Amino acid sequence: PRSYSFNLSFARDIGKGFSVEASYVGRFGRDLLVSRDIMHLNNLRDPQSGVAWYDAIRQLIDHRYRRTPISAIPRIPYFENLFPLAAQTFEIGNNATQAVYGLIAMSSVGGANLTDYTYLQLLLDDGLGYGNNLFFHPQYAAFGAYSTIGTSDYNSFQTSVRKRFNKNLTFDFNYTLSHSFDTASANEQSGVISSGAAFIVNPLDLKLNRSPSDFDVRHLINANYIYNLPFGDGQRFGNGWSGVTNAIFGGWTMTGIFRWNSGLPAGQPYDDARWATNWNVQSNAVAIRPLETSVTRNGEPNLFANPLAAFQSYRNPYPGEVGDRNSLRDEGYVALDAGLYKSFPLPGEGRRVVFRWEVYNVTNTQRLTGVDSDGFGLPRDPFLRTTATTGFGRLTATQTPLNENKAGRVMQFALRIEF
Repeated sequence: PRSYSFNLSFARDIGKGFSVEASYVGRFGRDLLVSRDIMHLNNLRDPQSGVAWYDAIRQLIDHRYRRTPISAIPRIPYFENLFPLAAQTFEIGNNATQAVYGLIAMSSVGGANLTDYTYLQLLLDDGLGYGNNLFFHPQYAAFGAYSTIGTSDYNSFQTSVRKRFNKNLTFDFNYTLSHSFDTASANEQSGVISSGAAFIVNPLDLKLNRSPSDFDVRHLINANYIYNLPFGDGQRFGNGWSGVTNAIFGGWTMTGIFRWNSGLPAGQPYDDARWATNWNVQSNAVAIRPLETSVTRNGEPNLFANPLAAFQSYRNPYPGEVGDRNSLRDEGYVALDAGLYKSFPLPGEGRRVVFRWEVYNVTNTQRLTGVDSDGFGLPRDPFLRTTATTGFGRLTATQTPLNENKAGRVMQFALRIEF
């Protein structure tokens, strides 16, 4: 694996303690380690017509969606040339094309309604033309292996505004606009053959897997500050205070950390109990019309404002397709943490009591996440159905800070004696 890093920065002091910095930061990975099925089913090409399996079967799937009668299906040279015995074997239709179509056609037109297209390839592999094992290897249905074929690209514009400590205040403000693309986002620990993020569903066409990374965050803002409150002896308010008054009301310091980022990829609807492209791993569903995530909180929290309309916006993947990857987004994450500090002197040299009050998630903001993976499994022909799968788009968790198990407001108090 290879990695290339590039950056270009410009910084300037603009006076009165302020400075600005703007940077381009890029990182590009090549020959990255990903997993794939090295016994992936062949995209068999007919030498006479020049048509391959992916293109030929899609013609029949389009007829399926139109509910074309079996007897009305015209001959397609691909099936006639490669599987001339299909009509005799399956006893459907008057020619090989109609026989294959009859296996996938809807039951309303007399078909078998078979939409597991890799299983269809298995049926066609059984001596219906040129011989056995046209699609499958004779020994393996699938064979996972690691290969250095992955790529990644990260580009970002980063800008910062900083104020040095004077007049009781120092702060940093940072903004990043970035975009990360890759063919697979996870490392090899996700498994050799799995539905994890490191698996290439169709190794015959790597670019189909290329999409925004699982960790892609388009916008990121963070800021931090330290502010000595202007109360007490020598300050704007209370100058000249002494004794108990200054000890109680003077010398307080506020701190804060703010973070906001746009949403991470939220998961993707997938083909449930059907395998269009890979024998072991299901492809994701394909959106057939534009849709956006818009979280609803009335009743059961959901990723979509209209779950049924979103459900009907998808179709099952065609053979060869890996489906949409990382096209849906969670809500953005936002958090404000703050603290209040004060030192109280004690008699004796170097002795004091330090009081600290810290609040995490000051606004008690809780953003939703955790799409129900079971509900995202799509049945056959979702765009033709009048009801959505139970739990489709349902959100089951809240976004939490790193290494925390809950997202609510947390306060902590501390009293420390220093000597």
